Amino acid sequence: MPLIEVHYSKQALDIFNSEILKFGEIETGGVLIGFISGNTIFVEKASNGGKNAIHEELYFKADPNYIDMFIDMEVANSNGQFRYLGEWHTHPEVMPSPSVIDINSLNEIAFSSDDFCMLLIIGNLSYKNDLFARQSISIIKEKKADDAYLLKLQDD
Repeated sequence: MPLIEVHYSKQALDIFNSEILKFGEIETGGVLIGFISGNTIFVEKASNGGKNAIHEELYFKADPNYIDMFIDMEVANSNGQFRYLGEWHTHPEVMPSPSVIDINSLNEIAFSSDDFCMLLIIGNLSYKNDLFARQSISIIKEKKADDAYLLKLQDD
């Protein structure tokens, strides 16, 4: 069954907002943790990039040690209900679009995943928490599919 919707929890939205306030137009990001029910993805937790993350105007790279620890902790604390879903980062745009680097990264993550991965890109120019659904895109790449696709955003 194809995935057709994604919902973001208040905790995830709060992380996006606080990171964008902290870094402004400089790129930031992290990972997404949650679960799938039917054909809907539920993003319950989002991380920041960690203290050793690289934040630049047109580039972001999370601290891999921090990210691994965050994923392990959140999955364990959920008694296995949550899983790694994918990654998120910002772009210095109002309406973001994926770069070639983003698509290549998404393909690499999908190839190493069990079934799919997602990439959330948030436009950080003039960003406000209540504009999240309008200034963001969620891209899904299923392991067996040739192409990625966009999902409708739902912020809870």
